Amino acid sequence: MNGTFLTLNPKAKIFEELKTQQLKWWSLLREDNELYIEIRKDNYINVYYYGGSVAKIVYANGFVAETHQKYLGDDEPRGKTKKGTDIFKYDPIDLANLNETNIADIKNRIKSDYLRHINDENPAEKWIQGKMIKGNSNYIDSEFQFNQDTEIGKLRIDLIELTGGVLSFVELKGISDSRLRNDSIRNVNTPEIIEQMRKYHLFINKYEMELLDYYKKLIEIKNNLGLTKIVCPKLTLNKIPKLIIANTYTKDTLGRRERIQDIEKLLKNHNIDYKILR
Repeated sequence: MNGTFLTLNPKAKIFEELKTQQLKWWSLLREDNELYIEIRKDNYINVYYYGGSVAKIVYANGFVAETHQKYLGDDEPRGKTKKGTDIFKYDPIDLANLNETNIADIKNRIKSDYLRHINDENPAEKWIQGKMIKGNSNYIDSEFQFNQDTEIGKLRIDLIELTGGVLSFVELKGISDSRLRNDSIRNVNTPEIIEQMRKYHLFINKYEMELLDYYKKLIEIKNNLGLTKIVCPKLTLNKIPKLIIANTYTKDTLGRRERIQDIEKLLKNHNIDYKILR
């Protein structure tokens, strides 16, 4: 079944062909210092530029890649939904003719369309995520998805960290995220982050053995493709999910100090393992 832990196969055709073929486009993507490459459960590859998808690559009688039409320069909607929302599609990438200029164009379009306001106090969370991944090789995976358990629901976990042989699942939030605390006007209920971390905890503990097996295979694939050089004879799992809050405030005000204090009080009351990073 697609989307399960068991579908990931280090011997899948896509990974075997990438190992044996000398592909110029693969070298360009792998060696670009601004990109990072993730392996997915159904044996395909995502290439990211700070959270924006440069390419999804599959193997179907050859390598096939696609990206959002806007990232290839086509901003024209291709229809409307029933609610009147514009429809956009994913278009193929010509891998045989991919070069540094094409890649730079895609990155620039991602930056302008998807990662707006990266230089202000409230940058895109994916921009922060990408900077963390590029700055710390301990982050071996990102955007981990799971939707095979009705009790847990749909999960998308931002970062997976491997430090000292211990795997940790990490949620990332910006300091301005409204889901981090309750509000007497807009959000009187328990903040969403508490339920989110509870589900992560349930998921990690319920699927401990499957996660360890899955990440052993993922590490094998990444090592084989030259994406990582991880030496880890034994993996263990941190059964408590982590929360990282990126404090991007540039001005110190009373209201902001109070917000941070409220968030920390809430997280401590719920025994959340968290850090606030600048």
